[in-house]
Amino acid sequence: MVEVMRNPEWKSVFTKFILVQLGLAICIYFVMNMQIQSINQTIVNQHAAFVGQVLSQQPQLEQQLVHSITQDTNPQHVVLGKRILSQYGYTEQMSIHDQSAFSGTSLPVSTALIFMLCGIPVLLLLLWEYRNIFVKIRKVTVAAEQVVEGRFDTSLSEHTEGDLSALGHSFNMMAGRLHHSVEQLKQEKTFLSHLLTDISHQLKTPLASLLVFNENMLHDPLMKVEMRTTFLERSRLQIERMEWLIISLLKLARVEAGAIVFHLQNVRPKAIVESTVLSLQTLAEQKKQTILVQGGEGMVLYADEEWLTEAIINLIKNALEHSPVSGKVYITLEDEGLFHSILIRDEGEGISPEQIPNVFTRFYRGRSNAKPHSTGVGLSLTKSIIEGLGGTISVSSEQGKGSEFRITFMKTV
Repeated sequence: MVEVMRNPEWKSVFTKFILVQLGLAICIYFVMNMQIQSINQTIVNQHAAFVGQVLSQQPQLEQQLVHSITQDTNPQHVVLGKRILSQYGYTEQMSIHDQSAFSGTSLPVSTALIFMLCGIPVLLLLLWEYRNIFVKIRKVTVAAEQVVEGRFDTSLSEHTEGDLSALGHSFNMMAGRLHHSVEQLKQEKTFLSHLLTDISHQLKTPLASLLVFNENMLHDPLMKVEMRTTFLERSRLQIERMEWLIISLLKLARVEAGAIVFHLQNVRPKAIVESTVLSLQTLAEQKKQTILVQGGEGMVLYADEEWLTEAIINLIKNALEHSPVSGKVYITLEDEGLFHSILIRDEGEGISPEQIPNVFTRFYRGRSNAKPHSTGVGLSLTKSIIEGLGGTISVSSEQGKGSEFRITFMKTV
């Protein structure tokens, strides 16, 4: 009952119904009072006529007659009077139309008519109120049809109390979620289309190289062993490149499509960095490079260890590939009040200011000579992973002095 009372529609009906009933009660009161006054006047006239007729012949009976009419009646006199009057057909069972006191009134008919007429304002009131309710329901119907047609800009009123307002709020939330889902599906469709285009474009070059190598070896049976070995080695490199590209693209697609469930837990970033550095030591030794790790003792992040390792590996490999021979890569773990940061800095050629906004764009390779065969996937994958884990990544660079990538996570309580 309380839930019903909080509806403004019910409050409106209830208030107007009370007002209409009050008005009708006042009207009925005045009409019935007029009818009773008419009956009272008739009875007074009858008594006056009776008293006048009797006293005109027997004046000494005045006190007895007046007392009998104006005071309580004697039961014995009532019984005697009824017996005498019954001889003339004047009884309680006679028709009401034969009663002279009601001869000038139509009390039963008027009373029934009044109650019947009272129902008309109540019916009109209910019709008006239900009309307002049906108007609101039709708005919901129209809005639902627009949503079905793909128009999500329609919203229902939700700023009042009551069930219809709650319905409007729920409808708006549903429409918003449907709009978001439709937009997400469109984005995923566009993403898939672009991804397939990018994959085909990226695989075209190594596939073409493989076809050339195989054609040469197939149609030149007299090819020297050294040349054949060179072609096979080049084919192996192209196959490895294709394998890495496909694996990276699949990872990137899974992360960007939200198909990855990150297993978040407390991890120690310094341990991850040290194990990553150890696995990349061979790559660093090829160019006599040094990796220096500083800070991070006691630092704890709430992240997925496997995917965070993937992101850090990509950044350290990128730093090694852009650093010169005998260069250094600096990895610094910082505690900055509300945040934990991991900084990876190289001593490479740096990034020009116009290229920085595109560093994390998928398949963007810039104009660097350090990685001529780069596919531009690693940094895009790293950014998707970090943001998927709830962190942020940024880059700052100065040409000729190297670049610095900063990973930032908010501290957990």
